[in-house]
Amino acid sequence: TSLLIVSKQNADLAGKVDFVKDSDLRKRVAKNVVTSENGDVLIKNIPMVDQGPKGYCAPATFERAMRYMLVPADMYLLATAATTQEGTNTRLLAESSKRIVRSKARRIKELDLERDLKIRNVKRYIDKGVPILWQMRSLKEYNKIANQRTKERASVTDFSDWTVAIAQQAEEVAPRMLERLENYHICMIIGYNEETNELAVSDSWGARYELRWVHVDIAKAVTSAGGFVIDL
Repeated sequence: TSLLIVSKQNADLAGKVDFVKDSDLRKRVAKNVVTSENGDVLIKNIPMVDQGPKGYCAPATFERAMRYMLVPADMYLLATAATTQEGTNTRLLAESSKRIVRSKARRIKELDLERDLKIRNVKRYIDKGVPILWQMRSLKEYNKIANQRTKERASVTDFSDWTVAIAQQAEEVAPRMLERLENYHICMIIGYNEETNELAVSDSWGARYELRWVHVDIAKAVTSAGGFVIDL
């Protein structure tokens, strides 16, 4: 037995949402893409869903992506489709979500990020306003670097020096991260900076982790089994 608490507006609609044509949704999500003077390209207005104490990172991340693309979703209902005591099978979750995603004329596409996590491949989705669901290993060292560098980045004025510094750090730490096969996780790639070779990452851990920056080589080192997009 489960109890689902939703807004009165959603309850009155019995969980249904209005159908939005692809052409209209393309325009809508494209407006969410913001480019800064320093070269940051970010997708704004992605709903935050906190995965909670049960560690529902995959259901929460899928709910975020689905709701952003105007497909109704709830992480607890998604969790029932593909979660066991061992965790969530993301491929099964994606397969189980296809019917509702297709009903809104969207499609779930699997990406080979384990082989092709490059800025140019990320751009093709981010530039049109589509976030990427990224399967990775949330290592302690990775999170320490992501937290520290994101905090430092806020006050950077010379991004030339910054680019050199983070590249040197990535060259040092990435090889040892490759060897750590633990803490499997899924989150979202929501932006990039082509000049600094950074990716903007958003985790389902609440507002504090809504945006962090990591060097693409560190991201490559912790990538696990690829990823997904809910595309048009």
